[in-house]
Amino acid sequence: MLAAERNLRLEFIPVGEDGLLDLRIYKNLLDLRPKLVSFTHMSNVLGTINPAREIIQLAHEAGAIALLDGAQSVPHFSVNVQDLDVDFLAFSGHKMCGPSGIGVLYGRKNLLQSMPPFLGGVI
Repeated sequence: MLAAERNLRLEFIPVGEDGLLDLRIYKNLLDLRPKLVSFTHMSNVLGTINPAREIIQLAHEAGAIALLDGAQSVPHFSVNVQDLDVDFLAFSGHKMCGPSGIGVLYGRKNLLQSMPPFLGGVI
């Protein structure tokens, strides 16, 4: 919806026969110089684990910000944002036996400080 509203182009990395994101096509898509690369760390359907560190490194080399969907991976194994060098990581609480409707968005401090607030107002 945001892409339509802002006249943005969305591209998708296809899934290969092995159940992983197709890095050959991903590398070609990076030639389009995306501003943001967002992808899932672990498939909720197949259980496959994408090579996050490599995908993030390639995104950064192309000048993009990397957002990692950790909804499946965070509850199943240790995810180190510093080791991955990820810019943003999102995951939900209900996948870790928490209540529905809660979640976490990790973001690099410098990126968060450079962004305007989503909502604002006075109390």
